[in-house]
Amino acid sequence: MASLHLPALDEHHHFPAPPLSVPTTYTPALQHDEPTHASCPHSPTIIAAANTLATLADSRPDTTHDDEDDFEDDDYSGGISITSADLLDYTSASSMADAHMTEEDVAEQLQSVVAQFQSFPHTASTAFDPFEPLPSYHMPSIYMPIPHVFSGHSSSSDPSLEPPPTLQEAHLSIQDKGSFAPITSFFHYLTPGKPTVPGLDLIQVPESITRDDLQGDRYDAQGIDWAVRNTTRSYVRAKRYECESAKLPRSLQEYIPPTPNTDNFFRFKRNNTTHRAFFPHFQLRNILTATSRNDICYAAGHRVFRTDAEGSTSDIMIDLSKRLTPDGSITTIASTDDVLIVGAFDGEYAITNLASEFGTPCTFGRTSDYSLDTKSRIVNHMHLSEARTTYQRQAVLCSNDHRLRVLDCVTDTFLHSFLYPAAVNCAATSPNGRMRVVVGDFQETLITNAETGQPFETLNSHTDDAFACAWADDGIHVATAAQDSTIVVWDARYWDRPLTVLTSELSIPRSLRFSPVGSGPRVLIAAEADDYVNVIDARTFDSKQVFDFFGPIGGTAFAPDGQSLFIANGERRFGGIIELDRTGWGENATKRKRFEDEDWHGIMADWAYNDRLSNHDRVPCGDVERERRGVDLGSLVV
Repeated sequence: MASLHLPALDEHHHFPAPPLSVPTTYTPALQHDEPTHASCPHSPTIIAAANTLATLADSRPDTTHDDEDDFEDDDYSGGISITSADLLDYTSASSMADAHMTEEDVAEQLQSVVAQFQSFPHTASTAFDPFEPLPSYHMPSIYMPIPHVFSGHSSSSDPSLEPPPTLQEAHLSIQDKGSFAPITSFFHYLTPGKPTVPGLDLIQVPESITRDDLQGDRYDAQGIDWAVRNTTRSYVRAKRYECESAKLPRSLQEYIPPTPNTDNFFRFKRNNTTHRAFFPHFQLRNILTATSRNDICYAAGHRVFRTDAEGSTSDIMIDLSKRLTPDGSITTIASTDDVLIVGAFDGEYAITNLASEFGTPCTFGRTSDYSLDTKSRIVNHMHLSEARTTYQRQAVLCSNDHRLRVLDCVTDTFLHSFLYPAAVNCAATSPNGRMRVVVGDFQETLITNAETGQPFETLNSHTDDAFACAWADDGIHVATAAQDSTIVVWDARYWDRPLTVLTSELSIPRSLRFSPVGSGPRVLIAAEADDYVNVIDARTFDSKQVFDFFGPIGGTAFAPDGQSLFIANGERRFGGIIELDRTGWGENATKRKRFEDEDWHGIMADWAYNDRLSNHDRVPCGDVERERRGVDLGSLVV
């Protein structure tokens, strides 16, 4: 591995994007030496599903890590490990299935396999302590890890607790063994046999849940009626926290105090459950973007869909299902007011001009030509910025092949390709376009020259690989997050030590977002892998607001004016696109402490002072619109 202090190599300068042509040797014919049994034909989809179930059933760590023969195929750095053979196996199975079967057929066969798998004995189902009967209904503590959704435990009304997997999930070869248990399965184990309590699999989730539907602890934002189940949401949350926290090392919390959950920046507004985002890799959680409340884009498999905050019927914006790649699952997405760009699992990308007429063809390309020598070409992350000289849109693509590429979205030309010692997982460019923060499968945080790719600062603040970073609109604040559950904030004027080091609520922080300038009191959004979204006060970083939902978080996105925060919840039964809206506009924007505290007098609440917001090029709304925020016009009669 090359030294992190060496300059990045700009090996390609102003070269066109590789054409989308696939050599004939790309998919060699599969030869079978073993005799086949005509009487027992097996669908490749069933074989893939059975392999998936077997993998999920055995959560024990691999005992062959020291085998030298497997060294080339294993990645122990915490990053993404996909081999060419894995992709070819996936292609042979999925392509044969798609040629003769519909997605409903695949789901039906998978349900059959799940039903057969349920007949096997499971020791986990009898390993819990007996429940103590109480006068009122009480839920016991859970001491055992929750089995995976495919473990085969059934409810009284349905042979499967969880919904059948989608076609993308059926072929998903990368699993997160540290993910939280699905809430339906969790509640099943939390509930004693007597008295009889209806399981969560009996719920018919409504198409939308609004703020008016909420009933505190009785009925929550995901459509779960806890009162019918003779319990409260807060009690289930406490038990879930107790169970999941027992699986994680608590060493970080011993010397980094938790951030108080005392703020009130946002409140729940709506959950549209008919729109479900899908992320193909558990470490990549940036599959949601928004250019307005009327244009919310999310990735699901090979396609990008557009909807609005009211949950209208979705439109297909980008479709990679017909591209000639082993796997076109979309891994990351980004947008501005006129450009939408996505990156895929095999290094493919697609650009859509949002200023053109609907139905205008997309521009497709690939980060590199196909080669069996390349272990993985996944586009881990991308973001958009303006060129400092031409002001044209540029996309910065972070790839698993150790490269960070800069793409001109207008000409579809790669301007730079910087080589780094390991996989590049995320990057963020400063507002002035001069600097860039780069994180990846290395513990160091690199501050680089955006035009040359050369690191001029190496920051040592994490003890594990990092997958998220962000640069605030003031050009000063920089945040990074790693798999060690820490969130580190830096001052770009002083790199000697960080401003603060925070910890996540419970899970690993996977994505970071600073609020846009002009949106009000500045905040940092830290979305964790499961259940939790942290809204951190970016004025002091000493307090926060925590939103908790049940399910994995696929990404977050601000509306351009910062008044709406959208969250992609990937829970298979209770997920959806959640909207939070800003609060507190009836109060003074300046945070108030004690009147006599001079340090807090006149502190800047936004990323810029009010007298500079009017002419700020990144503020989308004017003075009058900002003054009218929070005014209730619902009862006004015209």
